[in-house]
Amino acid sequence: MHALLRPQILLHPIPTKRQILAGALSLILSITLGGCTAEKLASATEDESTIQLEWPAPPDDPRFIYETRLTSEASIRKETDDERLKRTLTGRSAPTAEPVYRKPAALAARNGRVYVADPAINAIIVFDVPRARAYKIGVREPNHILRPISMAIDGQGDLYVLDSILGKVMVYDAVGLFRYSVGNGKDWTRAAGVAVSKDGKKIFVVDRGSVEGDDHKIIAYAPDGAELFRIGPRGRAPGKLNMPLAATVTPSGTLLVLDSGNFRIQAFDLDGNYKLHFGSVGNGLGQFSRPRSIATDHEGRIYVSDASFNNVQLFSPTGDLLMWIGASGLRDQPGQFGLIAGIAADETGRLYISDHYHRKIEVYRPTGTK
Repeated sequence: MHALLRPQILLHPIPTKRQILAGALSLILSITLGGCTAEKLASATEDESTIQLEWPAPPDDPRFIYETRLTSEASIRKETDDERLKRTLTGRSAPTAEPVYRKPAALAARNGRVYVADPAINAIIVFDVPRARAYKIGVREPNHILRPISMAIDGQGDLYVLDSILGKVMVYDAVGLFRYSVGNGKDWTRAAGVAVSKDGKKIFVVDRGSVEGDDHKIIAYAPDGAELFRIGPRGRAPGKLNMPLAATVTPSGTLLVLDSGNFRIQAFDLDGNYKLHFGSVGNGLGQFSRPRSIATDHEGRIYVSDASFNNVQLFSPTGDLLMWIGASGLRDQPGQFGLIAGIAADETGRLYISDHYHRKIEVYRPTGTK
């Protein structure tokens, strides 16, 4: 179902070995004609060789492959003959090639639809791959979104959007029709994330709390807005929280909380009972420095993005580090991020990563997935 994503790679060509060799030959000719130094040649060749499309790198067997990037409607559909002719005659890109977001923040993905929360334009962008179109939701009154900062999807495909200005969780169906809202913001100090159980009967709001206060918590709501229970408050002991930023629910029914101030991931059952935690502060493998977002896939594996490392670490359901994807980079190349932000995983195992600095969303597919 994601086959329409692949032509986008052609819009952002990655040098082949032949092209890299051709580039090196061109540089050698420049030197012969009185141009570059040997040092510049070596530097340029090294820069080209750092592009990584498979993770992990050889000699390990790849588990994820860079598939494409999502920026515009042209990312998910082919250019028509008329559009190609107009572009050729005018020298201007087609309207469908214009970026559809300004600051891609939170992400969610399911059944061929990728949802992008963009607080800068007060809307959710939907990349609808099966219908080969991109559109906005949450832009019509009286259910206009003001500042979407987090999203979650339940087992029926309904989309839950946390709006930090409205102080509500806005609920839409899969194509963007408004259904209902939960919360009034009075229970939250500084809401940061939302998660939902598969059946949609428990909606979890992450409240990062105040800097000096103890009001760091998770509040569980029923769809009618009734409060079910709380997790917290602030502390370091298991089950306590310190500046939680995000949460997600695994297919097996475990609530995972990104407990950023404690540099760990905590796991709870859907009644709020503590199960386990993992992680610590540091710059080593499996540690966290500036964790930003969390996601889980169809097999319960856990993904955590980190804005210091500018990568996504992948853990087993019990917290064992499996691998990572991405690295810091000021060049806008696959796998290089300047300020990594939201992440999401869909039912095919694809991983979606947003980057504020390069203003892009990259897609990685598991090996063996079409």
